[in-house]
Amino acid sequence: MQSKYLSGLGKFLVLIVVAVALAACGGGGKSAVPAAVPTQPSAPTKAAAPTAVPAAVKPTEAPRATKAPPPTVAAKPTAVPTQAKPTEAPKTEAPTVEAPMAEAPMAEAPTGQAGIDLLLGAMRAQLAQKAFRMNMTTEDAGKTSTMTIEYVAPGSFHSKMSTGTELVVVKEGSYIKGSDGKWQKSAVNMSSVVSQVLSPQAVEDLAKSITVDKMKFLGPDLLDGKPMWVYQYDTTMDLVGTKINNTAKVWLGVLDKLPYKQEGESDSVLNKGAKTKTSGTWEYDPNIKIEAPIK
Repeated sequence: MQSKYLSGLGKFLVLIVVAVALAACGGGGKSAVPAAVPTQPSAPTKAAAPTAVPAAVKPTEAPRATKAPPPTVAAKPTAVPTQAKPTEAPKTEAPTVEAPMAEAPMAEAPTGQAGIDLLLGAMRAQLAQKAFRMNMTTEDAGKTSTMTIEYVAPGSFHSKMSTGTELVVVKEGSYIKGSDGKWQKSAVNMSSVVSQVLSPQAVEDLAKSITVDKMKFLGPDLLDGKPMWVYQYDTTMDLVGTKINNTAKVWLGVLDKLPYKQEGESDSVLNKGAKTKTSGTWEYDPNIKIEAPIK
């Protein structure tokens, strides 16, 4: 399956749909202060006995006991003066941290030829990853299907469709699992198609087919909290002698310059005159493994 012009990320979505179709045909305190003790009153003195018996002299009355002065209450200790609180320093407003998507990314986003170079560089960076996963949705002729695609460099591929069909492409060959849940080796080896789309040459071919007038910057966006630049580009490709127009919108990471999302619309390969709409998101996971399901 040779093509004169490749649309890079866009063609990847189109060819995978074709690949699955062809393979299917092949088989979270204070202390208290006590009062002073009062003094005891002195005892009364007795009168002296009379020396004669003359007329009786009234005995001197014993002096009355004087009342003890009221006890002196100890003065309460002077309260300890309270320590003056130090003057609080005026509160300073914490600096405002701007959201990741400030105006700067919009102003600095490359445009024109620099935008094309950014896209091509993102595709090369993606191919340099050890492995990635793509969750894709396709709408074709009124029908919607979903697919999970995994890729491990240099050429291992695994797709799983919502219909239950699975396709595995490894160096040993291509394998398909039908709706009956059984795996079998496919008569059609899809390794060449996967290698053609996910190869450095595909990026170079796209560089020849995309022009400044077909590439534009749409603005900044946030995707899962990550700042993105959004671009749109148009391409045309020949697929088995059929001219196919494709428009793709791609979200590129501002920080790592990797593709994270794509939406596209192209001429339907399986239904002439209809349009195929695709959307997908990428995850980069070096732990993905793809092996032949049967020996």
